[in-house]
Amino acid sequence: MASSFVVERSGSLKRLHVSVCLLVVAVGVVAGAFLLFRPTEPRSENFEVLTIVAAGSDYWELHSVNRTLAIEGITLTLASFTTGEVSGLWGLHSQVSFDEVDVSRYDVVFIPGGDGPENIIGHPEGQKAIDILVQANNQEKIIAAICHGPWVLAAADLVEGKNITCFPDADMKADLINGGANVDTTRSVVRDGNIITANGPLAVDAFTEEILNALTEGMHAWNGERFN
Repeated sequence: MASSFVVERSGSLKRLHVSVCLLVVAVGVVAGAFLLFRPTEPRSENFEVLTIVAAGSDYWELHSVNRTLAIEGITLTLASFTTGEVSGLWGLHSQVSFDEVDVSRYDVVFIPGGDGPENIIGHPEGQKAIDILVQANNQEKIIAAICHGPWVLAAADLVEGKNITCFPDADMKADLINGGANVDTTRSVVRDGNIITANGPLAVDAFTEEILNALTEGMHAWNGERFN
């Protein structure tokens, strides 16, 4: 009888132990889910980003970067040669023309890749976009370019002495080097002073995070020697 009680008690303790373990695991899962999915405060409210686009700008790069920036509370504006729908951007519309851009109101000027950068450079009014970049640089704004975007930086003469990455396009790389840039296309993201570059769509997440870091740190934290 005593041995039967011991066995029964032992079995009950085992079941209790298992139940407690399962309860702990369940609480851990719920707590983990809460920490993972709880609403977070935007890190970058009150900032504004101007995205420069043209026919052929890479939709996925543009959308992926701007979607994350929007979640962080950043105001986004698309600019092109004219207002309205931009060819190749799946129904996206530019809100302002290059003529209407007031550079002083923006914290970041962003250039996605694709064929857009080359179409900007070769456009009869391409100088308007280049002038925006020159003004942004003179005002120490963040200038962020991904994939083929750095090509426009070379056209604007903004890359001399800068560490740059880009898509491994031979012609673009040659123009960047001729402009005085130190180019390493094997690096996914490079930040040098107020200029942030990335080498392609696989670098979108790291590129966007670097833009956010630059915004939250502020220009005063940069020394021109800091880059990833």
